[in-house]
Amino acid sequence: MVWWLGILLLYALTDLLFRWMGWGALAHAARTTPKVALTFDDGPSPVTLELLELLERHGARGTFFVTGTRAERHPDLLQRIREGGHQLASHGYWHRPALFMMPWTEWVHIRRLPYSLYRPPWGIHSPFTRLFARLAGKRVVLWDVESQDWLEQDPQRLAERVLRYVKPGSIVLLHDGPERTLALLAHLLPRLRALGYAAVTLEELRPHALGFREGLQRGLQGSEERFDRRRNTVRVGLGPFDVLRVEKRPYDGPPLPGIPQGAPAFEIHLESARISALGPFQAARQVRRGLVEVARLLLEDPEVRLVYGKSVLLPGARRLGFETAPLPLVERLVAAWAGRWFAWLYRGRVPSGEARLVYLTREALLERYMPPVS
Repeated sequence: MVWWLGILLLYALTDLLFRWMGWGALAHAARTTPKVALTFDDGPSPVTLELLELLERHGARGTFFVTGTRAERHPDLLQRIREGGHQLASHGYWHRPALFMMPWTEWVHIRRLPYSLYRPPWGIHSPFTRLFARLAGKRVVLWDVESQDWLEQDPQRLAERVLRYVKPGSIVLLHDGPERTLALLAHLLPRLRALGYAAVTLEELRPHALGFREGLQRGLQGSEERFDRRRNTVRVGLGPFDVLRVEKRPYDGPPLPGIPQGAPAFEIHLESARISALGPFQAARQVRRGLVEVARLLLEDPEVRLVYGKSVLLPGARRLGFETAPLPLVERLVAAWAGRWFAWLYRGRVPSGEARLVYLTREALLERYMPPVS
């Protein structure tokens, strides 16, 4: 009985470290250049040619993780993928989860295709997956953005979700097979290009192996999306380096002159993954640009009285024109802990100082960041 528990613990730890966190896998590249990799699992398929035509029409390149059984049946499609300037990679010989293969079967599954990059089906690892991939001379590739093209949802809505969460250096998970993927890409590809992203192969993207902190970032992505849904936050611009999100809510913070409790307000949140990739001057410039866009939102919503946040980065906030006010003890401790946690998670540094409310009234923000008349 004890040895069964040990095996279950080993498999659970493997799943936590190597699938959920993606520790040691290639899951994104540096966040400094607006390039992304669109990756397609499970092909080749009856829609592969349409997929290639769509990518060609929009000047995009992709990486195709093919299964061995399908690749053997359709060598002509593999040739068309290569001729289109795309990259081929391995999705294993069979499309089976590693948990349901004996070790010697998984070894054949990983080794049999010749490509240097390997993505386990569903990202699922056994305790042997990384060892076998290394022995076969392959790098394990995961992703940091799921397209969710397997869901029965409106393709335009799926594309909007990808645009919200894609970042410079992202690896986007898609599938070669569903008609829905074609419809999703028809919405996604022109928008990506208009926002300044280039869709490239993994070879050109040059992703790096995730360390422990980056693995934690990957593992916690789901909590970020749940937070956005729960709080109904809106990204202020969808560009690669747009770093602000806002949520409209009744103000419930410490007393401020002329601002009653419950007054409509915008609470600001920083996009930690984006802003941490920027230098201090670039970050300040992007926040200023974001505040100009917040001013546009204020002009569209005349009832909002206040723009505020909670921060330990007080000198930077003051340089941007924000005033500060003390927070109640519990809020101050929670905000300080959260600020230090995200600073460590994304930058590896822990700032000192207390957390305070930082705010601009509607009038002050419009005076300082009034957008130019178009």
